[in-house]
Amino acid sequence: MKIGTFPRKFRRGIGRILDWEGTPYVAIILVLCYLLFPFYWILITSFKSIGEVFTWPPSLIPQDFTLSPYAFSLIYTPVPTFLANSVIYSLSVAMFIVAVGSITTYGLTIYSYRGSNKISLAFFATRMIPPQCLWLPLFILYKKIGLLDTRPGVIIFSIILAYPLCVWILKGIFDAFPRELIDSASIDGCSRLGILYRIVMPVIAPGIAATAIIAFLWTWGDFMFPFLILDSESLKPLTVGVYYFEGEEGVMWNALCATMVLALVPGVAFFFIAQKHIIRGLAAGAIK
Repeated sequence: MKIGTFPRKFRRGIGRILDWEGTPYVAIILVLCYLLFPFYWILITSFKSIGEVFTWPPSLIPQDFTLSPYAFSLIYTPVPTFLANSVIYSLSVAMFIVAVGSITTYGLTIYSYRGSNKISLAFFATRMIPPQCLWLPLFILYKKIGLLDTRPGVIIFSIILAYPLCVWILKGIFDAFPRELIDSASIDGCSRLGILYRIVMPVIAPGIAATAIIAFLWTWGDFMFPFLILDSESLKPLTVGVYYFEGEEGVMWNALCATMVLALVPGVAFFFIAQKHIIRGLAAGAIK
């Protein structure tokens, strides 16, 4: 073999692979397999018996398919309470942001005043602070005012994190709203809040829905701060409640994975059901 023959052939082979029209799809499939394999492993483990979980080599398909981990998780553990708490926290934050964030953005955008742009930037700048920097100050503050181990403590922290980002998203949506409709409604005698609820919000409903979904999913996946401030099992969300299956003698992996699937399903289903609203809402905020 002559010197330089192999490198030339190698380069030609790489070039043919890169020029092949199916290469991007193969690359995407490989990346997806890599990213989705942990979720697949959680799913199949949730259908295995406890004996099969510890067999070696591990099976990629459950050999002894069973729903007992789900039954155990839902009947004999506080998982339903954890699930209800997650729903309460997520819906409370989403409803607050939709109700208050819409009014805030409406005032900053439609009825702008001197310094309103700086306030909008301040909202966005506060979100640039890492959440980890807030854990200790808020923990000390919560201890002094009695918010430790309470539902309002979790909700307030989630609002602090999600509210600035959602206001920034809503601002882009309100900026794209036609001012002519507002002026026409104002001339007809409609009040400012009447314009917001009767004219503006029905038109930008997809954007409002997208913001609410983002706030909901953000709160649904929160773990660390609820883990720090909550001690009562009756108040823990599902993300924190999964620690129930970790005992001194071992971990009930099948029941733990079943609970993780239960934690994933509502958020994933909620996202797919409202996917069109998210895309339309974010696209509306991007077009000015």
